[in-house]
Amino acid sequence: MALNGCKKDDNNNNGIGNSTGGIVTTGQWRVSYFFDKDKEETSDYNGYVFEFKSGGGMTATRNGQTTSGNWSEGTDDGKPRFNIQLNTTDDKLSELNDDWVVDSKTDKELKLSDDNDTHTEQLHFTRQ
Repeated sequence: MALNGCKKDDNNNNGIGNSTGGIVTTGQWRVSYFFDKDKEETSDYNGYVFEFKSGGGMTATRNGQTTSGNWSEGTDDGKPRFNIQLNTTDDKLSELNDDWVVDSKTDKELKLSDDNDTHTEQLHFTRQ
């Protein structure tokens, strides 16, 4: 998946801004909610621990197995984005690969959505 078209932008967008990196690079995170198209699939991510590292690396670990990848942030179409690209062939983990719109963020929660008009996708991460 190419992430071209997104550009880094440190300005605030819709009150959300692009300081997501300072939030996610602290601690470990879990998927607290995932909705894909027509059903909730949160339980598919039970047991996964996600770490977002400074510099853009990330890992997803469950049962001692670690999948690596990258994350970045930027803007596209005037919306703040949080990009995830895990290096995996696992169908469930690959569903997280996207340039997500940042809907809201706090020190403990990151709420993301896909802006695809044909179906709803939402992804929420909560700090452990």
